Amino acid sequence: MTITLMSDRIHLTLEPGFGARITTLTDRRSGRQWLVEGPCQGDAGDHAGYGAAEARGWDECFPTIGRGVEPVWGNLRDHGALWGRPWQVTAHPDVRHCTTVYQSPIFAFERSLSLDGGALAVAYSVTNRGSLQLPYLWSQHALLATTPLDELRLHGIGELVTGTTRFDWPPHPARNLSRVGPLQEGFMQKSYGAAPKGAAAEVRGPDGGIRFDWSDDLQAFGLWLDYGGWPPDGPVHQIAFEPTTAMADDLGDAERVGQLRWLAPGATQCWSVCLSVIGPGNPDSLTSSFDTVRSGVRP
Repeated sequence: MTITLMSDRIHLTLEPGFGARITTLTDRRSGRQWLVEGPCQGDAGDHAGYGAAEARGWDECFPTIGRGVEPVWGNLRDHGALWGRPWQVTAHPDVRHCTTVYQSPIFAFERSLSLDGGALAVAYSVTNRGSLQLPYLWSQHALLATTPLDELRLHGIGELVTGTTRFDWPPHPARNLSRVGPLQEGFMQKSYGAAPKGAAAEVRGPDGGIRFDWSDDLQAFGLWLDYGGWPPDGPVHQIAFEPTTAMADDLGDAERVGQLRWLAPGATQCWSVCLSVIGPGNPDSLTSSFDTVRSGVRP
């Protein structure tokens, strides 16, 4: 079953049966499709990998990004427990709203989508249904389709780190990171930065852009750039702005940087993100959506 949501400015589709993946996110005014498109495919088993065939659209990474083994969770597969697995639709009152939830014996993960003009408000919650504390991290994983005509802009995010290399945005030892590269460049990098209150990220191009804002309790940001550098046997072109709970790919690293989150039995934690499509030459069109996210109002 495919669900379609629509406002006067945004058209999106999602697949509840495949991780509630958002497969298209289109600016109706410009016709720009912002997500990397492709079929919903891949092994959803406990040891599934997340390669180029799976790296499409918008998934949610929880309780990890990297694979591993953890005492409470057991085996943690690549990019977490949620993608590719069936979610339930719990509310779909009209074409602008939809809530889906993934439930396991030990947790429930809910995401509510609400469209208002050019803004998409996304409210998240996770509940511990088990008897043990759950360690976790979460990262949004919306893979964006960009071109060398686009520019990347980060607001309020200063120093970034990749491996042992630290640098300020946008200069980098290899290139100017604000410039989107072509597929032939062969460049790939995953970076993290601290995201204090008011931080945001956007893509701008000749026909407009897209901007990500997030609630103040998300104080980390991941940046995935792939201009033909991954995977080696079939390079792709994609980027991702990743509001996240930790500057880390796995639970061990999240604990080492002091950003591992714990969820007590019966407890629920909530956060929110807002995506806004932007018209060309219209930098002031985001005030209302930005303020909605900052206020912590659930759609």
